Amino acid sequence: MTTTTIMVIRHAEKPDHQAAGVDANGRPDSKSLTPQGWQRAGALVQFMAPGSNGEPRSPLARPKYLLAAYADPATDDDSKRPQQTITPLAAHLGTAIPFDCSIGKDQLQKLVEKATGAGGTVLIAWEHKRIPEMARMLVARGETVPDWPDDRFDMVWVLSRAGAEWSLTQVPQMLLASDQSDTFTSSNAMI
Repeated sequence: MTTTTIMVIRHAEKPDHQAAGVDANGRPDSKSLTPQGWQRAGALVQFMAPGSNGEPRSPLARPKYLLAAYADPATDDDSKRPQQTITPLAAHLGTAIPFDCSIGKDQLQKLVEKATGAGGTVLIAWEHKRIPEMARMLVARGETVPDWPDDRFDMVWVLSRAGAEWSLTQVPQMLLASDQSDTFTSSNAMI
């Protein structure tokens, strides 16, 4: 089966000067999501996979393969946030849906190869500064790929394949009260 859709989200909200990170048991952890991030992670379940077999609104599709950046505790690259963001969705989808957390956040070529070869619809949770570079590896020359703003956690990028070409569509999540409906723009982001 060919991968036809790759959906990409930034990990949910991270610690800042206003909110601390907490692990799944509520213990302080600077490498984990904030309480608002955990709310987003929970809300993503019905957004991406409504009911037991329902499909989300187009152009989204129910994921058949999940990818999240590897958290490496041996280095400073040990953010658990990408994995935590889609762990509730993985639990909802069940063990029949692969959940791959083996790729480091800087291994973008390996990520693209894994996503395009996975088959069906893939959902990726990643670090926002690397998402545009990954998308630029796929989309057609001349298509605009904006940078991902530092303060936005509320967007889904949908990369759709038509033949050999990939195109990018942005879908605002609109899951939490603070979410925004405007898409990302950038004047110098063409490939």
